[in-house]
Amino acid sequence: MRLLFPLLTILLLAPLAQAQGIAEALQECPSTVTGSSQPEQIHLQITDNPNEMVVVWATEQRGDAVVEWSSETGSSSATGDSYCYNHDKAFHMVLMNDLTLGEEVTYRVGDGNVWSSEFTFTPFDPDADRFEWISIADHGLSSEALDVTEAIIADSQAQLVTISGDIAYADGNQNIWDEWFATQQESMASIPWVTAVGNHENEPAVGFEAYEHRFDSDQVIESETFWFSRNIPGVHLIFMSTEHEFTPGSTQYNWLQTDLQSANTPDARTERPFIIVIGHKPMYSSNDYHGSEVELRAALETLYVENGVNLVIAGHDHFYERTWPVNGEKVSDKGGGDVFGQGHEPIHLVIGIGGRSAYEELEEPQPEWSAYRENSSYGWTRLVYDDTTRELEFSHHRIDGTIGDSFTLQESFLSSESEESNALGIAGIDSVFAIIALLGAAFRKK
Repeated sequence: MRLLFPLLTILLLAPLAQAQGIAEALQECPSTVTGSSQPEQIHLQITDNPNEMVVVWATEQRGDAVVEWSSETGSSSATGDSYCYNHDKAFHMVLMNDLTLGEEVTYRVGDGNVWSSEFTFTPFDPDADRFEWISIADHGLSSEALDVTEAIIADSQAQLVTISGDIAYADGNQNIWDEWFATQQESMASIPWVTAVGNHENEPAVGFEAYEHRFDSDQVIESETFWFSRNIPGVHLIFMSTEHEFTPGSTQYNWLQTDLQSANTPDARTERPFIIVIGHKPMYSSNDYHGSEVELRAALETLYVENGVNLVIAGHDHFYERTWPVNGEKVSDKGGGDVFGQGHEPIHLVIGIGGRSAYEELEEPQPEWSAYRENSSYGWTRLVYDDTTRELEFSHHRIDGTIGDSFTLQESFLSSESEESNALGIAGIDSVFAIIALLGAAFRKK
C-alpha cells in the first residue's frame, strides 16, 4: 500500500510529462517509482547549434524534467523528458536554447519542487579568437584516473573535454556509471564532455544501452548517433565509431565522406583551418597489446588523406604515442621537428593514458612512422587554438606535472628548403602559399 499513491501519481502524470511510456518504464525500471528526487550526475552536452545546451541528470525517482536558467540577457525555463532503462535510476534531458554566446549562464535542474544546486557555464562562440580544450581516453575510476579528473577540474581555461572512448569501464555494472558521473560532475556541470564510443561502451548483455541513455548527441531520448561532428574555434571536430561498421559503402563511411568533403572546402577551411577526427581504436600504434587496427586503416586512411584531416586522436592501447605525418606507413613530412604546416598527411595520436593500467610492451625497433612514445605514464592532453596566429598547439601532460610531448600545427605551409616540404620542386612555393594563407586570414578577420 505504501507504493500505491506514488505509483498512481506517476500513472496519471507520466503520459503528460514524459515521452517514454509508463508501461515501458515500469517494466524496465520499476524501482524508479519511489526514491529521492534529488538531482545527481548533472552534465552538459553540446548540440550542433552553439546557442543551445543540453543538460542531462539522474534521480532515484522518475518525475518531471525542468531547467531554470538566467544570464544578463534574462531568465527562462524549459521542460524535457524523463526516461530509464534496466537500472534503478531515472534520467532527465532538457534543452536550453536562445543562449547568448560568451555570456555566463546560471542554471539549476529538478522536477519543479526539488532542485539541484546552481551551476554556471558559458556557451562558447565557435568563431572565438582563442579556445582551449582537454582530450583524454581510457579513463575509468582508478587512482590515476582520479588524478586526471582533478587536473581537469582545476583547469579553469578549458572549455570542453573530449573522450576517445572507454569512458567508465562499467562493463555491465551500472553502478560504476553512476559513480563515474558523480566523480566528474564538478567539471561536467560547467563544461561539456563530448564522447566517442569505445569497445567498453558495448557492455555485456546490454550493448550500448547505458551509453545511449546517459549521453546525448542527437537530442532524442533512448537514442544515440554514434558518428557526428561539432564546430569549435578553428577546428572541425569529427566523432566516429570504431565499434560500428565503417567500411566503404556503410552508413558511417558515407556520412564521414560527406562531412569531410564539406569541412574541406576552401570556405570551410578559411573558417576552420583544422580537421580532427576522434575515435577509439588507432590506425597506428606500436604497442604490442593491440597495435595498429589495420582494417580501420585500410577502410578510412585514404578518405582522411584526400580530405586533409590534420589529426586523428585515438585510445585503446594504454600508452602515449604520436606519429609523424603518415600515409600507408610512409612518413611524408617531418616538418620542423615539432611544427607542422598544412598540406601534410594526418598525424595520429594514441592517448590511452587516462587512468587504466599501462600497456608497457612495445614493438621494437620503433617504427619509422612513430615520432614519440611513452609506455608507463598517465595523464591528459591539452589543445589550444589561437586565431591570431592560426595555430593549434598540442601538449601531453603527465599526472606528475611534467610535459611529455608537444607540437604545433599551423595553417600556413612551412617555409623550408627540404624535399619533404617543397614537394612541387619549385623554390619558394611554400612561402607563396604561406603569404596567400595569411592574406586570406587577414581579409576574413576584417
